[in-house]
Amino acid sequence: MRYENITGLSRSIHVNAPLGAALLCAALGAAVIPASRAADATGTEATSNNAEMAEITVTATRREESISKVPISISAFSQETMDQKGVKDISELVRFTPGVSIDTSGTNAISIRGISSSGGSGTTGIYIDDTPIQMRALGFNPDDTLPKTFDLDRVEVLRGPQGTLFGAGSEGGTVRYIMVQPSVTTDSTYARSELSFTEHGQPSEEFGIAHGGPIIDGVLGYRASVWYRYDGGWINRVDDTTGETTEKGANHANTFTARMALLYEPVSSVKITPSVTFQNSRKHDESTFWPAYSDVSAGIFNNATPERIPVPDAYYLPSLKIEADLGNTKLISNSSYYHRNELTGYQGTTYDLAYYQSQSWLIGSCGSASTTPVPPCSWYPLINASGIHLPAGFTNEETPNQITNRQESWTQEVRLQSNDPASRWNWTVGVFWSLSKETSIEQLRDTQIIPFWNALFGIDPQDYFSPATYYCNGVGTPSATFPSCDIYYNANTSFDRQIAGFSEVAYNLTDQLKLTLGGRVEKMSFSISHYGDGFENFISETGSSAEHQTAFTPKVSLSFQADPQNLYYATYAKGFRPGGGNAPLPFYCTGQGGLDQEGYPNGAPLTYNSDTTQSYEIGAKNNFDNRFRIASSIYYIKWNNIQQNVYVPYNCGLQFTDNLGTAVAKGFDLQADWVLGGGFTADAAIGYTSARYTASTAPPKPLLVSAGDAISGEAATDGGPGTNPPWNIAIGAQYDFKLVEHEAFVRMDWEYTSRNPWLAAVQDPASVQYDANVYTLSPTHFASLRGGMTFGDWQVALFCDNLFDSHTTINYELSQTDASNPAYLANPLAPTSLQQNAYTWQPRTIGVTVTFRN
Repeated sequence: MRYENITGLSRSIHVNAPLGAALLCAALGAAVIPASRAADATGTEATSNNAEMAEITVTATRREESISKVPISISAFSQETMDQKGVKDISELVRFTPGVSIDTSGTNAISIRGISSSGGSGTTGIYIDDTPIQMRALGFNPDDTLPKTFDLDRVEVLRGPQGTLFGAGSEGGTVRYIMVQPSVTTDSTYARSELSFTEHGQPSEEFGIAHGGPIIDGVLGYRASVWYRYDGGWINRVDDTTGETTEKGANHANTFTARMALLYEPVSSVKITPSVTFQNSRKHDESTFWPAYSDVSAGIFNNATPERIPVPDAYYLPSLKIEADLGNTKLISNSSYYHRNELTGYQGTTYDLAYYQSQSWLIGSCGSASTTPVPPCSWYPLINASGIHLPAGFTNEETPNQITNRQESWTQEVRLQSNDPASRWNWTVGVFWSLSKETSIEQLRDTQIIPFWNALFGIDPQDYFSPATYYCNGVGTPSATFPSCDIYYNANTSFDRQIAGFSEVAYNLTDQLKLTLGGRVEKMSFSISHYGDGFENFISETGSSAEHQTAFTPKVSLSFQADPQNLYYATYAKGFRPGGGNAPLPFYCTGQGGLDQEGYPNGAPLTYNSDTTQSYEIGAKNNFDNRFRIASSIYYIKWNNIQQNVYVPYNCGLQFTDNLGTAVAKGFDLQADWVLGGGFTADAAIGYTSARYTASTAPPKPLLVSAGDAISGEAATDGGPGTNPPWNIAIGAQYDFKLVEHEAFVRMDWEYTSRNPWLAAVQDPASVQYDANVYTLSPTHFASLRGGMTFGDWQVALFCDNLFDSHTTINYELSQTDASNPAYLANPLAPTSLQQNAYTWQPRTIGVTVTFRN
């Protein structure tokens, strides 16, 4: 009922939304002039005219320090800053963070300084407080969860390898969500509510409240929060045959989060903090559209995928932190258990229609749906760039895909660290243990494949795919281990075990010069078990593999604090991620046109090795009279033995992970804040990264990647190039003033990402992975405008996101090439007609946010 009410409201404002958006955005843009005149007329000075820049405290070195004194390239955002910029999660935060990007196709894979991969373990460490939550890629759609940013103390983004203190997986950097902690002395409340309207879409709304304080003064305190958000949809579902709308705003989503934490101080030197965090996100359908069925210029986005792809994603995280102040030392223990269930999927019908049509050339016959007895069948193609074309009687054909991702992780860390600020020595030693279990189950389901194949080819698929298992609606042989009506089933379960010892020691050689040495030794093991069955697996099979290794990740840093305002540093650090295993590919992936074509005549490897990054960085943090502050760094990262997915097209359509070569990521990042005076401030974040292979694939393998090819990340899994933009720039300007004795502000932000000038391997004609249909993404521009006023503890802000209503494609997916088609075989370097679905920004959205803090 709630959804129907929202939809009705959406319809009532649909006609006037563009006009309303234009009026509100114009009103916000014009607010500066009358506001400044009002301030002048009353003689009121702009509120930030004499203000000093705020200094945020971070724990990037596992101890509290001012961000300007930490010799690491860091971006840190407080809850207040994120509210002022309208940030709800990391997908929005990366726009303000130099050298960082995120895959927008649903995997949520984060890339820092170009270190991203389409396979293997994660390259970016993701932490909620002290618990790592990133996942390993076991199959398609290895989606990282997307924690929402409510009641956070801050988010820290650490650039460069963080292997010493944050372990395996932090190859490119680490993202840390730091929650607000309970207090045994002080009450505090934070609340936020929002209502917004999207052009040609549904309204969105949210409400959250957090409160904490002492239960027993000085002994026991708590912090509790709940938050709910509904994101209105703006992509419609349409019938793939008629083009008629079947559901408006189908990509709506909702998220609920809750957290409870206690702080118990039995004595002043001991703190015990148990907590539990819960998040439940539910997408009704994926936020992708088909250009062939949409009118992008008019802001009309339609999705013709025959099946809806809901994505429920829930996790809970209980943890226990114990801190004991031992005088000159401090003992810290963190224990946690992370449990997550996600159901996701890719567009199974588009995959299978492309696969089915390719079989016509191999089968050599056409069924009753064709007017010709042999290929090309008259029903061909079933799917291409203009859409889906199903024969009469089968317009409801669909093969929905479902992928189950499960994570269970137990972690324990104990640290002992110095606690004497007067000492020249600062040190941390610790041990870390983790056990992570992951499950990935991929399924394709087709309830009418037998009559459909008879109509297409005149054959029974039970004969073609024999001896694979199939049972549906009383046809076939039932199986206790195989789901009914599945035509493909791929189940993988893995265990990652780690135990590590680490240490980092900083010594002040002089009052200004500090040397930091660190190292981490990790012993790791990985195992995977596999079960596959179904028509598209051809046989029922099981398999397993294992990998064991020990790694050492050192760090050396020399920093020079010239004076309290200027810090310079140089750092060498190593990053690492463990190797792993592959599920075996079906036998039909072998031979010419499959694994032979990709250079694996003996089959895909069952294991892959670890890879490492070696980073060299020089940086500076400078503050000029507390009016202009800049943090800058240049870096050179050598990435060895890169884990990447190899996609096997043609007669296979599956993938595996292997180590493909060496690359270098080099560039710079810069962050600046400027108090201009008169109430005006400005900030900028600029990043440049060149992330490219430096060596071609070595024989006896064929040329999978060439020297100079751009590195592809997780987005490359579904046909796009998956490369990171070299440039990302964010510029913000804010005017703070007083209006009728109330503090007020107007702020505008503009973000830019560049086109990648280098080809990915799938765009390189010399590579055996080349696909002539893959194209380079265009540059993007995104702007937002916000203005608000404070009334005591309350702030009311109006906003306009996607100010210029940009519809630039920011990612896309392509269906499978029909490599059996004679036209393709005659000229494999020529583009073919492939179905495409794309991703873009949410259309222009206007709204109001109300926050309360005390």
